[in-house]
Amino acid sequence: MSENWGVVEALRHARHDWMNDLQLIKGNLDLDRVERAKQVIEEMVLVAQNESKLSNLKLPLLAEWILTYNWSRHLIKLDFEVLQTESSHGLEDRRLYNWCKEFLQFLESNVMNNVENQLSILLDITKEQSRFIFDFTGILKSTSMVEDWIKNQRANGENIEIEQLQEEVLVIHVVAR
Repeated sequence: MSENWGVVEALRHARHDWMNDLQLIKGNLDLDRVERAKQVIEEMVLVAQNESKLSNLKLPLLAEWILTYNWSRHLIKLDFEVLQTESSHGLEDRRLYNWCKEFLQFLESNVMNNVENQLSILLDITKEQSRFIFDFTGILKSTSMVEDWIKNQRANGENIEIEQLQEEVLVIHVVAR
């Protein structure tokens, strides 16, 4: 892994995120914005439920990488949502982790660094078929480089479909094996 998070370091990052959320709630309550404070709490609950789903996928390398990605400086902010989960999926954790990491490294090398770049990963994991949807918004330096990278991945046996590829949007579907 790019970072080797020890327990103390991981707890420090988690506590920092937690404190930011609590300060947001407190600030809204101090300003008598009770509805906004409730909304922040609901968002925190949804994030925790989603993190729990990811952690229970029996893909520890991938889960740790996704959960800690934003703890380091990157040109892309990562978020995720677990749509469906079945723990008896038969997916290879190390292979998925390596592929996702390689894809993000490629993407980071091909984005403008002075804009807000966001990537959402949607995980739809079932016994029959597991699909990962990567939804990028930001600014790509070269759509043709992205096309070439995807063609190369397909040549290596990856099942990737491009839903949308433009300078400011990239949506691909990857069927995992």
